[in-house]
Amino acid sequence: MTEQHEPCLICERVTLSRNGQNPYFIHEFEHSIFVIGDHQFHRGYSLILLKKHIRELHELPPPIQSALFQEVMLAGQAIVNAFSPWKMNYACYGNSEPHIHWHLFPRYESDPDRQGIPWLHSIRIQTPFDYSSNSAESRTKSQTAFIVTD
Repeated sequence: MTEQHEPCLICERVTLSRNGQNPYFIHEFEHSIFVIGDHQFHRGYSLILLKKHIRELHELPPPIQSALFQEVMLAGQAIVNAFSPWKMNYACYGNSEPHIHWHLFPRYESDPDRQGIPWLHSIRIQTPFDYSSNSAESRTKSQTAFIVTD
C-alpha cells in the first residue's frame, strides 16, 4: 500500500469530517466520506474520499474495491434524487492529489457544454474553499436525498 510522506489535502478533509468540522460533509460510509465539492459550477458536484491514504485503486483488496464502487453508486443516486440531472459523470484520477477519491459531476440539459468534459471550465473554478450558500444548499439537498435512499 502507498505510504504517505507529504501533507495530504484529502486526508485533512477526511479528518475534518470525522471531527465534525467539515461543513460540506454529507455521509460517512464504511470506506469513504461523501462531501459536497468546493465549487458548485456543476450544481450538486460532490466527491467520495477514501478514508485510508491509498494512491491507486489497484492497491485496494478486491472486496474493498467492490465496496468502494458501491459507495460511489449510492452517492451518485443521492445526487440524482436531490438534483435530477440530465446525466452523471464520475471521475477518479489522483494526479493532483495522489489519494483515491472520486469526482461526481451532475450534468444538466441547461449546461452550455453538457456533452463536453466537466473540467472544461476548471480555470473558472480554481477558487479557495468557500462556504457559499449555494454549496450549503447543495449539501442539504444531498443529505436529505441520501437519508431517503440509505
